[in-house]
Amino acid sequence: MAMKKNRVRKHNIDIMFLMILFIIFTFSAVSVLLMAVNSYKAVVVANESNASTRAATAYIREKVRQYDEAGSIELSSIDGIDAIRMKEEDGYYLYIYYLDGYLTELEAKDEAGVTADFGNKLLAVKDMSFSWKNSQLIEVAIEETNGVNQKVDISIKSTLNNAEQTSNSGDNLEEEVKTDED
Repeated sequence: MAMKKNRVRKHNIDIMFLMILFIIFTFSAVSVLLMAVNSYKAVVVANESNASTRAATAYIREKVRQYDEAGSIELSSIDGIDAIRMKEEDGYYLYIYYLDGYLTELEAKDEAGVTADFGNKLLAVKDMSFSWKNSQLIEVAIEETNGVNQKVDISIKSTLNNAEQTSNSGDNLEEEVKTDED
C-alpha cells in the first residue's frame, strides 16, 4: 500500500511538472505572437506614411507628363493661388493647386468664371508651392501632413525637345526628388 501511495504522489508531481511546462510554453508563444503583431503594426504604419508621402508628388508628376505637349504647361494662378495650368482640348484647362490643406485639381474652361473653391480635394498636405527652376524644370515643394518636406523637379520634355530642335544642344535633364524629414 505504501508503494501505491508513492506512485500516486510521483504521478501527481509529474502532472504538475507537465502543467508548469505547458504554462511556460503557452506564455512564451503568446509573447512571441504579441511581439510579431507589434512589429507588423510598425511596418504597416511606416508603409502607409511612405505611400502618402510619395502620393502627392507622384500624382503631380504623372499629370504633368500626361499633358506634356509644346506650350501646354505653365505656372499660373486661380483666385490668386499659385497653380500648375495644363491645356486640354477645346479651351479647357486642368489646374493643380494647394487650397485649405489639400492638393486640389480643377478642370475648367478658360474664362468660365470658376473659383478655386470648385476644385476637387485630392490629398491632405500642409503646404505646397510651384516654381520654375529653369525653362524646362518645374520645382514642386510639398510639406506632407506628417511633417516630411519633399521637393520634386519635374522636367518638361516638350520644351526640352523644342529647345533641342532649335539649338541642337544635347543637354539631358532628369527628374530629381529630394526629401527632408523633420
